[in-house]
Amino acid sequence: MIHKSLLCILLASLAISTASGLGPRPKKNRLTFHIEGDVSDGPKMIFPLQMGNKRRFFQKTPVTFTKELTSLKHFQTEDGTFGATFTFDKAARSRIAAFTTQNQDKWLVAMLNGRAVDGVYIDAPVTDGRLVIWQGIKQVEIIRFEYALPLTGENRKEWKKRIKGHNKQRKEAIKAAKEAQKERNRRKS
Repeated sequence: MIHKSLLCILLASLAISTASGLGPRPKKNRLTFHIEGDVSDGPKMIFPLQMGNKRRFFQKTPVTFTKELTSLKHFQTEDGTFGATFTFDKAARSRIAAFTTQNQDKWLVAMLNGRAVDGVYIDAPVTDGRLVIWQGIKQVEIIRFEYALPLTGENRKEWKKRIKGHNKQRKEAIKAAKEAQKERNRRKS
């Protein structure tokens, strides 16, 4: 009995150390949009950003959250980064319409994983629940979004099939790399 419990403890600790050796899971993207505030709002409520030759202040409290995203459509920009159109759920859609109506002639900045990515000038209400980032998204961030969200126009079944295809390709590439490494090691011997 004692040997069985000792064996279980050893196996559990081995499993934990082996799993932790695989490294952390990939981070999920965190995307928020922040409306322009005023310097008089105070440092606890706003943060500064340099936009062109002017310093602007944005509200720390975001008007949208990553969990409200329902789909995306991305594109590559001239500078080699990516842009994307993000579609939000019904609750966020009405909130976006309200704050873009109330805050015309102000700026809206996109924050992705803690950094300012792009800003847009609000010149008309956004009633379709879609916000655009025109540039500045890294390729790895687009890949993370592709795994987390369906592409615009893609249904849930198509999205799951696409993800399965990506996973299969990834596994095949890993297998091919391991076989190539074995072959290199064999030739060295």
